[in-house]
Amino acid sequence: MPYIFCYPERCTGCRACELACSGAHEGIFGPSNARIRAVREEPAIDIAITCRQCEKPPCATACPTAAIRKRRDGLVEVVSSRCIGCGACAEACPFGAIHVFRNIAIKCDLCGGDPACVKQCTPDALKLMTSEQVAEETRRKHAVLLMRPTLRKLGVK
Repeated sequence: MPYIFCYPERCTGCRACELACSGAHEGIFGPSNARIRAVREEPAIDIAITCRQCEKPPCATACPTAAIRKRRDGLVEVVSSRCIGCGACAEACPFGAIHVFRNIAIKCDLCGGDPACVKQCTPDALKLMTSEQVAEETRRKHAVLLMRPTLRKLGVK
């Protein structure tokens, strides 16, 4: 199951992702009702937080009304008609990717596979990726970091 991955080195903190998300879901542009959160960690690291579509979602386990479920296609969804807005799911989420808005838990639903936030991210910081793709990207980055001193000795920048 894919999820939205953020490259913090590319994120500028512009919050266009939040506006695109809220516009797509609510028809109004405001960060409070977005399913993605742009967060700044000082001194100057910006990152977008969104649901990772966990294999065994702790939010679903924490929900007292079974309002959060994992679908057969792997998407973790909120059944709003069952949600009582207690926030137990938000507390249980290890990524801080769920919040309660108008007494209903809201989280990323991947916009049906074509996320509005990814399309509007002009610095290209957001990508829809599988966990395998993220792992491969991480391995590649670590290999580059490990090889950097050797490459410098060889005169390669």
